[in-house]
Amino acid sequence: MTIEVLIPVRNPTEVFSKTIESLAAQLDKNFSVLISDNFSKQGTEHIEVALKKLSAVGISAKKIQPPSELGRVEHWNWLHQQSQAVWLKPLFAGDWLEPIYFTRLRETISAYPKCRYVFSNGYTHRPGEEPLTGENTRTGKFNSPKEMQDVVLRYGMQFGPPSAAAYERKAFFEAGGYDPKLPICADSYLFCKMAAMFGVAGMPEKLFHFQIHGARFSHELRGRQWGPFRESISYYFRLVGDVRRAGGKVPVFGFLRLLARAGKNYFSKS
Repeated sequence: MTIEVLIPVRNPTEVFSKTIESLAAQLDKNFSVLISDNFSKQGTEHIEVALKKLSAVGISAKKIQPPSELGRVEHWNWLHQQSQAVWLKPLFAGDWLEPIYFTRLRETISAYPKCRYVFSNGYTHRPGEEPLTGENTRTGKFNSPKEMQDVVLRYGMQFGPPSAAAYERKAFFEAGGYDPKLPICADSYLFCKMAAMFGVAGMPEKLFHFQIHGARFSHELRGRQWGPFRESISYYFRLVGDVRRAGGKVPVFGFLRLLARAGKNYFSKS
């Protein structure tokens, strides 16, 4: 089974070194790395250093570039199209993985033959703040599509950022990839949709670190509520159609409570 780490970059900064160091330190180095540079105007030296570090520890790594500059989400999809690995592991510049990550990922995939999508618990880091920990209780097992169809319509996004995820390449494209019409919530919608279509296995250990830094899109969103709220409501309603097409039932009252919580959260911060 082949696994490839996909890293989209644009104008990478020094935080990129943390990402690469965590890959070089993996106990299981049987994976490859594909770095896609979306026409960076600065910071390309960090990419060259990354390629040398990975090569030095025996990890196959390559840099590619799209034929023309792409939008953020379009770039993610293009990068996925370039890989031929069976399993894909997205990882963003500045995020990093625990050394045991790929060992645990292979164990999880082997333990659950029906599994096509995996997430893990992890940490969120903000400048000057203590790390926040994620404790999803649906870990240590394979959660069936039927289960997750109910969960995503009651609770929405439960699976962490892209750096928490790994999935079959075929499953990614069967689910439609990241939707460019949802520039803020494309990942949340895709992960909910994949969970509803294929089920999901959760790794209970805290295996990823999600870092919100100045060069990151997430950093720009802090204090802005309307965009994420609008897109969240949009993908919640899309999930209703996805679940119905998959043969699932819509928990009407649970879904209404999900909408109410989203509205309450938005207006409390506005």
